[in-house]
Parts: sequence; C-alpha cells; structure tokens
Amino acid sequence: MSDSDIQHSNSSALLHRVFWRLHFWSGLLTAPILLFAALTGILYIFTPQIEAWKHAELDKVAQILPALSLDQQVAAAADSFPEKRIKSIVPAYAEGETTQVIFGGKKTVSTDAGKTTGHEEHQGHSVPQAVKVQSNDHDASAENLIVYVDPGTAKVQGSIAESGRFRNWARKLHSNMLQNDGWRWIIELGASWMLMMMITGIYLWWPRGKASWRSVLRYTGSNSRANWRYLHSILSIVLGVFTLTILLTGLTWSKYAGENFRAVQSATAQNTPRAPKDLKSNNSVDGKAALSMESVYQQARKQAPDIQMQMTPPASDSGVWRIDNHDRSQPDKRFQLVMDSYSGKTLFQSGWQQMPVLSRATAIGIPFHRGEFGWWNQTLLVLIGLSVIFSVVSGYVMWLQRRKTGSLSAPKLERKHVRAIPWWMCLLMLALGIALPVLGFSLLLLLLLEATFWYGKRTPV
Repeated sequence: MSDSDIQHSNSSALLHRVFWRLHFWSGLLTAPILLFAALTGILYIFTPQIEAWKHAELDKVAQILPALSLDQQVAAAADSFPEKRIKSIVPAYAEGETTQVIFGGKKTVSTDAGKTTGHEEHQGHSVPQAVKVQSNDHDASAENLIVYVDPGTAKVQGSIAESGRFRNWARKLHSNMLQNDGWRWIIELGASWMLMMMITGIYLWWPRGKASWRSVLRYTGSNSRANWRYLHSILSIVLGVFTLTILLTGLTWSKYAGENFRAVQSATAQNTPRAPKDLKSNNSVDGKAALSMESVYQQARKQAPDIQMQMTPPASDSGVWRIDNHDRSQPDKRFQLVMDSYSGKTLFQSGWQQMPVLSRATAIGIPFHRGEFGWWNQTLLVLIGLSVIFSVVSGYVMWLQRRKTGSLSAPKLERKHVRAIPWWMCLLMLALGIALPVLGFSLLLLLLLEATFWYGKRTPV
C-alpha cells in the first residue's frame, strides 16, 4: 500500500468518527419528535377509512335520486345558515355523495340605503344573496363551516366545522401537535435532522477500504448489538429512497424550509400558473342576469377534466367564478378555470400541461406523502413509518448497550478528527443550513455546544 493510500485510509477513518458523532447527536436529540411524527403520520394515512366510518352520515345519501339543480342545493344550505357567507361549493361527483357548501364567516350585504336586505341589486337584476355576497375581512379568520346537502332532495343532512373533520384534525396533529402555526418548527426540526441522519447513516454504512458490498449486505452478526446494528442499517437503506421522498415532500410545505422552496420556485419560474387576481366579469349590459350556478357548473364540466371540482362564487357584481379540482389524488387532472359570471366566457384556464417540471413533481409528491394514491400507497407509507420507529428504537437500544454509567457515551472527537473534516463537508453543511433554516440554527447551537468542550478543555462526553 502506497503512502497516499495509507493517508487516504487514515483520513477516511478519522472522518468516519465525525459522521458517527453527528449521527449520534441527530438521533439522540430528535428521536422523540420522529417517533411522534411517525405515529401521527401512520394515523393520518388511514384517513379515508376512518372518515368513511366516522362521517358517513354527512358524506353519503340514504337514497340515490336524480340531482336537482346546484342552485336549489346551495339555496337549501344558505337558508339553514342565513347569517353566513358562502366561501366555496363542492358539487357531488360520484353517485351517492352529498354536495358540500363551505361557509366562511358572517356576511354583509350592502344596499343603497346602507341596510342589509335579502337580495343584492346588481345592474338591474336581482341576485340571491346565497350566491353573491361581499366578503367581510373582519370575519376572514372565522372557522369554515361545511354543510352537506343531498343533491337529489336538496335536504341538508348535517354540518360540521372544518376542524371537526378527522382529516383536518389528524393533519393538524401531525404538523403542529394541535397547536398554532408557531409550533410547526418542531416537526420541521425533526424532519430536517432526520435528513441529516440519513446522510450520515448512508456514509457510515457505505463500504470503504477492504469492505465490500457483500460484507455490508450480508448478515454477519455475532452478538446482540451487531444484530441490532445490521437491522438498523439494512431496513433504513432498503426503504431509503421512499423515506427521502417523504422527508423532502414534507419539507416543501413546512414553514421555513417551505418558504425557501417556494422562493426557488419563483426564481426559476417553476410555479404553478395562477389566475390574475384582478380578473372581472363584464356587467356593463343593463338587465343582463348572471348565470345560474348550474349553468356555470355544467359549462365548467365541459372544459375541465373529469374530476371532482371546487367552485368559488363571485363576491360582487363584477366578480368571477374561480373553479379548480377538489380531488388532489389525480395530479394529471389538476386544473384552474376562471369564468365570467354573466357570459360564461373563460377568462383563464390552465392544467397539467401548463405546469412546469417542479410543480408537477410536488403535485405528485404531496399526494404520495399523504397516501392518497390508494392501498399500495398507504401500505408503503405504513412500512416507512414502522421503519422510522424501528430505527429510533434500535438506535436507543444500541446506545444503551454501549453507554457507560454516568456518561452519554457519545463517539469521542479529538483534534485530529476535527482537522480531517474536508472543505466540501463544510460547504455541504452551510448549504443545508441555508436551505433548511431550522436545521441551520440548531446545528449552530450544536457547534457552540461542541466548542465549549474544546475551548473549555473538557473531555468530550
């Protein structure tokens, strides 16, 4: 073996200790968060089955009859909650489903006399207040109410606050532990450090020197700790690609890393095309009546893909209908449609073909993260969740097996280990810290902690 080979081998061994210590801290500090995220994630995966059992009386009709017009269905919901304003409508799509009318806060209706009346007068024609109302900014933060209407009878089957749906409760539990958005950083911390664990774990597992692929893939355990280490690594490697997909898709809608991701999307023109906010309907013809909701719905069905849609009605006499897909489990059928409320003219339209590559990737990745592609997707996510739980548990077991009484028994670092850190590793850590701000801030705190051992001349734990 040449001197350069010996030097490379020594450098690799020294760097191995650095990655091991970083892997140790990653697991020890964030394991409780990962356990929580995995358990709540597995719970969320079964949302379709739980909702089908828990909310059947709201989602399904007792008797299937030909659907009445959408106007009649929405009017029935509006009559039941006359003080609320309509935010959006999800017409029944599959046979036996109910129509959902989503109310968002109280409504205010303006008249020339400055009083509230039962109808708004727009350009000489009367528009039911169930269709067009002015949004009230003061109540914009009020919780949405979902009203379920039998499309065949226009009977209101029931209503529930949006947070009362199991899917919304489970999503909030998983993302911020049922707290406000100020708590989202905790789950983001766990996801960020799990990414660090995967990077360091792959490095530690990767065959180097005299080791071969056969040696790392073949089971050669000779004691309990070796058995745990083999299972800990091999299960993580086998499901590594899928686990990485779950991590990255989750981070795209996290608070801080998500903001960076969206900034990159904007800078690279990879955003999903959005309809301009200032689009208006042409209401210049006196006496021209606005189209009925049923007419708008039928026209939208002719232009849009065959998928369940969500319709947002105009908020004023010059407002427009904004329609998009309510079902997110079929990415190739995503669409956005803006229509004139008087003529039905299409003012804006976009779909899968107009979406750039990065937007398509997230349109596929996010439903996959939520298990919305069917039983195979749910099964795979359960396996990933269980593998994360096993990785945390097995990591703790191995640590307890090697831990000395009164010590954390972290892999010790000496000056030679620190000097072996290459420049590319520093750049990688800097890039990760910028891309994932929660990781960057916590990594800085960890480095400050490590520095106290060196400059305080204390023996590393």
